[in-house]
Amino acid sequence: MSFLKTMGERDKQKGEKAIAVPSADHIDDSSEEKRTLFGVPRKVGFGLVALLVISIIAIAVGVLRSKGDDSEVTAPTEAPKDLSTAPTEAPKDLSKMESLARVVLPGVDIFDLDQTASQYLALKWLAYDDSRNLTVQDDSTELLERFSLASLYYATGGENWIYHLGWLGSTVHCWYPINCDENDRVFNLNLGNNNLFGTLPPEIGNFRNARFVNVASNSIEGSIPTEVGLLTSVKELFLNDNVIQGTLPTEIGNLNGLEILNVAVNQLVGTIPNEVGNMRQLNYLTVGHNSFSGSIPNEIGNLQHLLGLDLRFNTLLGIIPSEIGNIQQLEYLFLSDNALLTGTVPMEVGQLESIIGAEFQNTSLTGGLDDPSFCWHQDNQYFSLRADCKGSKPKITCDCCTTCCNSAGEECVHI
Repeated sequence: MSFLKTMGERDKQKGEKAIAVPSADHIDDSSEEKRTLFGVPRKVGFGLVALLVISIIAIAVGVLRSKGDDSEVTAPTEAPKDLSTAPTEAPKDLSKMESLARVVLPGVDIFDLDQTASQYLALKWLAYDDSRNLTVQDDSTELLERFSLASLYYATGGENWIYHLGWLGSTVHCWYPINCDENDRVFNLNLGNNNLFGTLPPEIGNFRNARFVNVASNSIEGSIPTEVGLLTSVKELFLNDNVIQGTLPTEIGNLNGLEILNVAVNQLVGTIPNEVGNMRQLNYLTVGHNSFSGSIPNEIGNLQHLLGLDLRFNTLLGIIPSEIGNIQQLEYLFLSDNALLTGTVPMEVGQLESIIGAEFQNTSLTGGLDDPSFCWHQDNQYFSLRADCKGSKPKITCDCCTTCCNSAGEECVHI
């Protein structure tokens, strides 16, 4: 207002100078001509002049105000930022990852995770890239399985798998070669011979409905996660033909419905855990071609449904437990290439009437296999009995062996 008032007063002064109204001190009332102004009576003229001045001032003030208003309306201003919709690079907002982690990674602080780890990448995918856009209000089993499959994918180089088309893409997570049941739960996890490398993530144990898990014939390294003991519905577990290190976890004994366990051709060490005796439904136990040490667990004798026991090519030591003789249905017993196995082959083993294949060569076993009980099925076309029965002074005598070898590593001879 002070600015407008100043301008108004300035314009008023300019107007007064332009009109140049005579001072009352110079008016001569005695002359009629002098009593007129612009041809009208002076009093009227003064009124007109005053009205004109006021009008000019009013117009000037109005123009100035109008310009001031226009400047306020059109002056450019910076639009307020809406932080709720401002674009961000995921995952700047970690709130969804945190909420999902409470379901799929309970007890884990996501800020402690390596951002290149399979768990972090899987959680990030589940939160921001999964087409299902699941939340904690959705089915927890579906959340867990999708997260676990993504973790397995990232942990084992999924982008380089032979078969990975559609993975992490479609809405249903039965991605080939995965099979699901009628409830869209993982039923068969069949990734054998598929160019997997890296390590098995602990999430492998989250497929609680899976009956068949196969990651054989790949390049998987690292250790077997203890979480494998959570696969309580699995019937067949194939981890063979990889480069897996470490020990066979004792949790494997929790799989009391397991029928086939194959961890052969790896780099496993340590002892065969006694807990294998808990897997009472086991038909085939194959742990050959590793570096297992220690003795053969007596608990293997608990496996009454066992058809095949393969312990070849390890560093097992001590005697063959007589409890193996309790496995009346045993058809195949492979103990060869364990140089530190000593003693004799127990008579109880020789009395197993179902045996059609046995291997004892390249060990330190002695004695005889010439008891007729070892030869129950020698007329069977599949019958095979191999031992260190070669040479002039064989360590083992055998009347019905089909192949004789010796511990010196010489070529075996088929008889």
